[in-house]
Amino acid sequence: MTYVGQFLDKYPDAGKPVAKLETAKENGTEETDGSDEFEKLEAPVEEALVSSVAADSFLAAPPSDTVYSNKEEEEEKEEEKEEEEEEEDHATVMGVEFAPMNIPLERRLQTAAVIHIVATFMFASFGSIFFCIYLLLCTRYWWLVLIYISWMLFDRDSCNRGGRRSEWVRNWPMWAYYRDYFPITLRRTAELDPNRNYVFGYHPHGIMGVGAFCNFGLNGKYFLEKFPGIKPYLLTLEGLFWFPLDKMLSLFTGVCSVSKESIEWILTKEGKGNAAVIIVGGAVEALEAHPGGFNVKLKTRKGFVKMALKHGASLVPVYSFGENDVFDQTENPEGSLLRNIQNVLTKYLGFAPPIFHGRGVFNYTFGLLPFRKPVTTIVGKPIDLEKVEEPDNELVDKTHDIYTRALCRLFDDHKAEFGIPEETTLTIV
Repeated sequence: MTYVGQFLDKYPDAGKPVAKLETAKENGTEETDGSDEFEKLEAPVEEALVSSVAADSFLAAPPSDTVYSNKEEEEEKEEEKEEEEEEEDHATVMGVEFAPMNIPLERRLQTAAVIHIVATFMFASFGSIFFCIYLLLCTRYWWLVLIYISWMLFDRDSCNRGGRRSEWVRNWPMWAYYRDYFPITLRRTAELDPNRNYVFGYHPHGIMGVGAFCNFGLNGKYFLEKFPGIKPYLLTLEGLFWFPLDKMLSLFTGVCSVSKESIEWILTKEGKGNAAVIIVGGAVEALEAHPGGFNVKLKTRKGFVKMALKHGASLVPVYSFGENDVFDQTENPEGSLLRNIQNVLTKYLGFAPPIFHGRGVFNYTFGLLPFRKPVTTIVGKPIDLEKVEEPDNELVDKTHDIYTRALCRLFDDHKAEFGIPEETTLTIV
């Protein structure tokens, strides 16, 4: 209701002097202009208007202690504003959106950090081998290669014995730029007791597992802020540690092998407060990583449950919303020619070769960099287990079912926040 309406409700006679004045003017007899009556109403008018303005101002304004209470929300609004300004400057040529020239320095640093990670992920493995072959056969520094190979053979079991984590490497400033590129956020739903050990089940794998690597392999201080007293060990294929550059970076960031020996070491030899983070779906799940898809390869994955029971570790479901959205993958439904070829290659190579694309360095349409899509990793409540040194299949199946229902509940409890329809459910394959 307007201020005038509120006033007239309170003072219904307020309009009568005006009517009387207009009637007098029409009759040519202006015996009174209504000034006396308006003077009587002047104070109530001011009182009513002032009180109405004050009431509306009070209702519209947020409490003073909340205006600047959430720094993260302000930063998100600033980022959204920058992105909107950036989008306005896009130049589109033949369907290709090119990046504008006036991008803030911080965003350029974020892109540089992602280029480093993507280049390491895609090219460092075989690139380092070719470089070693070049040094060995084409230069006089062949002896350096022999020394390095000798050291790798001597150090071959470090990936199964807790790695060689360096908090200095885990907290390089570059990783913060990598995190903010998407951005990637880590959230908890419950506190974790540092006097217990944990097995985190991470879902989904995505194309590159950007949420897993950022939250559990990098940004050590960021993780400790959420889970004080907990030391995460992100686990991956042991074959990765046979490539020189990958081995060094992985070991220094606390990444270890996903072998049985490695998991047992983390849960028994490193004391308490350790978390073995396993991407349960494995590399094969990358073939399910389509934007808007919610397929999780879990139905036959029970080894991590058995390891948790054997050592009395708590199972913790983890789901990353947005993990499947940072790349576009060519459609490859089950039974298609492409999917059959990928399955055969996975069988012999040990990893899935998805056909995907993202954005480029200077364009937003195609390339090998991930899209700037938010990834939110939510760590669920722990499922505490009693230690059973030789768990039978029945107990493993029962515990696996409990874990699966907990993961689905975690997804359902938070999906509305990310615009996922209520009828959409997690598909366990």
